[in-house]
Amino acid sequence: MTGPSEIRPYRAGVAVAIIASFLSVWTTIVRDDGSGIGFFMVIMAAGVGAFAAWFRAAGMARTMIGVAVMQALLGIAIATAPVTAATPDGSSRALVFNGFFAVLWLISAACFRVAARGQHEAAPLAR
Repeated sequence: MTGPSEIRPYRAGVAVAIIASFLSVWTTIVRDDGSGIGFFMVIMAAGVGAFAAWFRAAGMARTMIGVAVMQALLGIAIATAPVTAATPDGSSRALVFNGFFAVLWLISAACFRVAARGQHEAAPLAR
């Protein structure tokens, strides 16, 4: 049985992941600069990883770390693209923008990690 100490961090992780997804979709629609498919693929990776982990906290933590890495790599790819280099401050904006989202994914991973640790410590007591 899961107690409140495991549910709160898990819910916080879900909330941060949903916020990151929503903001990513919203800013992609608003900007419409042609790089939107990469951001949607990051969100799809988060969803597929969540299903693959069966929404368990430890698996969700690993998934969110992987998504953060994907987000950072996407930022590097966009920052080094020739189209971005032609825009004033384009590279730095791309790195800051993607860095912000990578940090959100890492915050979500940290919340899931705390929830997983709480589930792991509570498991021997349930027996």
